[in-house]
Amino acid sequence: MTNSNKPKTTGYKLTDADFKQINRRSLFGFQLGWNYERMQASGYLYTILPQLRKMYGDGTPELKKMMKLHTQFFNTSNFFNTIVTGIDLALEEEGTDSAETVNGLKAGLMGPLAAIGDAIFAALIPAIFGAIAADMAVKGNPLGVLIWVGASIAVMIFR
Repeated sequence: MTNSNKPKTTGYKLTDADFKQINRRSLFGFQLGWNYERMQASGYLYTILPQLRKMYGDGTPELKKMMKLHTQFFNTSNFFNTIVTGIDLALEEEGTDSAETVNGLKAGLMGPLAAIGDAIFAALIPAIFGAIAADMAVKGNPLGVLIWVGASIAVMIFR
């Protein structure tokens, strides 16, 4: 007896090398294709394109469909975009046939994650550490510069 309810998979499992590649592409290329019409969509596709090719096969109709889906509007915090990317790729790895599921996931998560990520990493942390570093620098303490550089590096490591 076969289980017809078992989800079909793409046949490819993401590896640690894939995750490292996604992280590098996200850090260095996510914002390069930013535009006013679709904002971060081209960067999002750039981030996951090698994995999509491995999952769907190069030049297949399924790959073209998913590439078109991933070039639709996308805009979230640079610090939390990889959360959406990870959930998206997990769904696609499991072989979900529903492009609407992936699209709904992206639409549902990009707003809340943008608010959280931008509030913490683009406003709160720079304001606190910037004020401390500036006060120390004005008083002639070179440690102020190191605090600012250290905070910036910590934010990039978290990203």
